[in-house]
Order: sequence, then C-alpha cells, then structure tokens
Amino acid sequence: MSDHPKTGLGDVLAHVVNCDHEGEEPDFSGGRRVEYVVTGIRGALVDAHAVDDPTNKYVTPADVLSQNLETEVGSLLGRRFSCRVVPGNPGTFFVDFQLAPEPGAQTSV
Repeated sequence: MSDHPKTGLGDVLAHVVNCDHEGEEPDFSGGRRVEYVVTGIRGALVDAHAVDDPTNKYVTPADVLSQNLETEVGSLLGRRFSCRVVPGNPGTFFVDFQLAPEPGAQTSV
C-alpha cells in the first residue's frame, strides 16, 4: 500500500486552473517556413512531406489541416501548403499555415 495521499481529479483540475501560468507561453518566433505537399488521405489523417525533403513527413488530422488552411478536406490531396516549424519543449510546433498558390495560377500584381 502507498503512503502517498490520494488526489481526486477535481483537486487536480482546481490546482491547474488556479496556477499562475503567466510567462509559460511557447515562443513561436523562431523556426523556419517549410513547404509541404499532401500526398495521401488515410481515413481521418493526412500524409504530407516537405517539397525539398521527402523524408521530412507531416501527419495530421485532415479536419485540423483543412481548418488551418481554411479549405475543404476534399481539396487537400495534391495541395501544397507552408507553415513555420518551430522546435519547442516538448516537441515541435507547426504554426502560421498558408496555402501555396496552385501551379500555373496567375498572381495579381
């Protein structure tokens, strides 16, 4: 038997809500912009890889990517997009998503 006091979920949530987390926001200022192309949709997931490095893979829920890019899930396959890839602790953050222009699309000057 453990000598540790039992803490209920409500106590844990109350502690988290009441904690001062100021200054603990992740720093998204670094990183680099990477262009990806969507290569497949597997159920609810999207597979993409970096245009300049096919071994650099990105997998995410299709609905999340479509929301980030403000487009429909059905239009994702074959689309190019870019985002800033920011190393963090823990993990890597993917922020500032932008659709890349369609190949051959005219841009207004």
